[in-house]
Amino acid sequence: MAKVQLEIPSYDHGIGLVASWPEHYRLTVSVGADGKVSVLGDAAGLTGLAVQLLALAQPNVPAGAHEDLDDFLLVLDEGSAPLRLQRS
Repeated sequence: MAKVQLEIPSYDHGIGLVASWPEHYRLTVSVGADGKVSVLGDAAGLTGLAVQLLALAQPNVPAGAHEDLDDFLLVLDEGSAPLRLQRS
């Protein structure tokens, strides 16, 4: 088992989740004809996604907090399906 050390951004009640992505990464979300969602990324992209999920999992994050990922703001690669990460 490998140990990984990550910096997890804090949730700010005034502005919400503070996104933190690596400088250069690839991350694509697609939905197949069968409805299966695929997430394809390089090591940096998958690590960046993991950081966002861990940020939402922090105990001070309220239910309903979310981050919308899409290709509009270039968070996901061009042509990606949009994806919402949300705390229940």
